[in-house]
Amino acid sequence: MKRVFYLLLISLPAFGQVMTDRAAARFLDQATWGPAPASIAALEKVGIASWLESQFTATMSDLPDQPLLAANGNRNTNLAPVQAAFFQNTVNGPDQLRQRVAFILSQIWVVSQVTVRSAYAFPPYWRIFRDNAFTNYRDIIRAVTLSPAMGTYLNMANNNKGNPAKGTAPNENYAREMMQLFTLGLTELNPDGTPVLDSNKNPIPTYNQAVVTNMAKVLTGWTYPTAPGATAKTNNPEYYFGQMFAVETEHDTTAKAIFNNLTIPAGQTAEQDLDTLINDLMAQPSMAPFVSRQLIQHMVTSNPSPAYIQRVSQVFTSTGGDMKSVITAILTDSEARAGDAANAPVNPNFGHLREPILLLSNLGRGLSAVVGATNSIDNYANELGENLFNEPSVFSYFSPQNRIAGGLLGPEFQIYSTQTASDRANLVNTALYASVGSTTTLPPAVVAAANDVSILLDAISYVFLHSSMSPALTQAATSAVNAQSTPLAKVQAALYIVLTSSEYQVVQ
Repeated sequence: MKRVFYLLLISLPAFGQVMTDRAAARFLDQATWGPAPASIAALEKVGIASWLESQFTATMSDLPDQPLLAANGNRNTNLAPVQAAFFQNTVNGPDQLRQRVAFILSQIWVVSQVTVRSAYAFPPYWRIFRDNAFTNYRDIIRAVTLSPAMGTYLNMANNNKGNPAKGTAPNENYAREMMQLFTLGLTELNPDGTPVLDSNKNPIPTYNQAVVTNMAKVLTGWTYPTAPGATAKTNNPEYYFGQMFAVETEHDTTAKAIFNNLTIPAGQTAEQDLDTLINDLMAQPSMAPFVSRQLIQHMVTSNPSPAYIQRVSQVFTSTGGDMKSVITAILTDSEARAGDAANAPVNPNFGHLREPILLLSNLGRGLSAVVGATNSIDNYANELGENLFNEPSVFSYFSPQNRIAGGLLGPEFQIYSTQTASDRANLVNTALYASVGSTTTLPPAVVAAANDVSILLDAISYVFLHSSMSPALTQAATSAVNAQSTPLAKVQAALYIVLTSSEYQVVQ
């Protein structure tokens, strides 16, 4: 199927609708894979509240299950069909908010093909975040903990209780990362995300090595699901459909002291220990600001104010981690919506760089692409430093703590370099003048508005810049358009100038 890139010019929405063009486009840049002409107009008609409700119940996109074995009988490691389906969904799928949240969660709870080689492991793992994007953070913790893909990635599967006679001890990988990256962070946090300090004004650690050791004991006794036709064993071989199950003979039943001076009682089953642990995690004050800040960073701005973090954190705490409520709070917060007004000044400390996967999906939606089931879009994401489902480590593609010159947080800039900056410009050039993927072309269509520079730039700004193109960029794009002689060349030149600009590359 052809994936055709073209600019869809539509007349501006009529006066008196619920939202302005700028407000609608900004919101969609935060809540979806990117604004499209039709989606901007639709949001303006219904408003944010109704749009959110429709997204909470929208038909869910899916990724196709993959065969366990390749044609030659060896392990199937070909992720290309899954990656292609992912990008088809980002551009065309109706469940835009669910997809964005699911991808963000997968960047926090990382499982990568660097370690988990089987391609068929990834659709079931992705569905954990798709299915729980709007449930409760408690459900996410449990589902990921019992995921066989995570069981392989961080060594929790077949993690047997220690045997002093043999000098063995439980693997600590998942226990450590569960706290450090997925739930609590390294230091205790106030509700506004600032560190809790001791009497000497030093941050207080959320855990120490003794806690990691005991947490590993809590998580012993789980093995892979039993493959169809196989016989269940104490330590099953890898199998990635379904959840891991408990083998009580391999679970450590001693009392275990964990974070915040809490203790897992002795004599409990593996299921009971896990339930107690999740309850204890959800009760920790640090979890709400730790998780809330990362969600805000991915969706809205790399540098949310402490007040913004606290408002979202309070919603997380008061609802017990309800994801619908937290997402709604993030997207409707006064700080997120402060730039919606037509005369709102540009805040240089607000927003975030479009990471490669978001950039590619945004371009596709803004250019009204039709993406087929077979595409090679991930090749371009890989060139830009973000190969889908191939995070280089458990720390994902980039750290939420990465800072840029001047001290501001800039997570996505960790994979931004002079080379990838050039690659981004080359990507835009390829999308407009050649093809993105083997079947993507820009047809030689004549856009009537191309002969009126003002209308053309308004239409481009409407979709890609929240109807807020700066005078300097307007002048640069106008000069580029006027240097061309054909309508198609004018459209291409204008789009190239806009889509390679910092005004587009950094979401405001």
